[in-house]
Amino acid sequence: MEQATYQYSSKPSANPFRWLLAAWRVSRDLTNTNEAAIVEIGFSRSRLGRRFAGWRQTCESLLNCPETAAAIKRRHRLGPIDLQELGRLPSGTLGRVLAEVCMERDIDPNLVSIPSSGDVDFVMAHVFETHDIWHVATGWGNDEVGEVGLGGFYLAQLGLPLIAIMLVLVLLNTITRRPATLGERMDALTAGYQMGKEARPLFGLEWDALWAKPLEDLRSELSLDSGATLGEGIPIAA
Repeated sequence: MEQATYQYSSKPSANPFRWLLAAWRVSRDLTNTNEAAIVEIGFSRSRLGRRFAGWRQTCESLLNCPETAAAIKRRHRLGPIDLQELGRLPSGTLGRVLAEVCMERDIDPNLVSIPSSGDVDFVMAHVFETHDIWHVATGWGNDEVGEVGLGGFYLAQLGLPLIAIMLVLVLLNTITRRPATLGERMDALTAGYQMGKEARPLFGLEWDALWAKPLEDLRSELSLDSGATLGEGIPIAA
């Protein structure tokens, strides 16, 4: 399927109140991917949103690392992910597990598409379009604990202020509404951050060349200890 003709699921909203509502809903339920897509697009389509989210600082940091700088220079884009095609790959491969997880949880990996005409644009686009893949690669599940853990992983690998802002909102919401879960979420945040520090950089990997690779081998090569994850997790064979 050609990217030019693909109709992505989420559309940008020019209404700031709709964006704020989406941000609040995500802080209450991290698994709400449709609202998260609205938040992500909002941060990507305005200068104020980009500055507030810290995308330029993150891009500059990635450009200081030869490995991630080379990825920014290549600007390789995934294009739409075909879950039906990935579902025909051998069991236990990256693509097959991604397809199984997405179809089981009714996740659309093609919610957000951002044009990548510059370095900052590419960093945003790549982070957004690979989010569900990072879940599978790291082993952090799509439950709320898994989202917090992956947020910690993002902080360690990207230092993205946007993630820190969202995690603060989540933890504040946890304290006020579900204080009994605070300990588990803090443990997930800490474990995810430590995993991100120990792992090889995931940013810039050309994941579409790795669909058929056994997930167990991939995690080993990237120094990803999925045994450290909390919550539901994502096993080798989903």
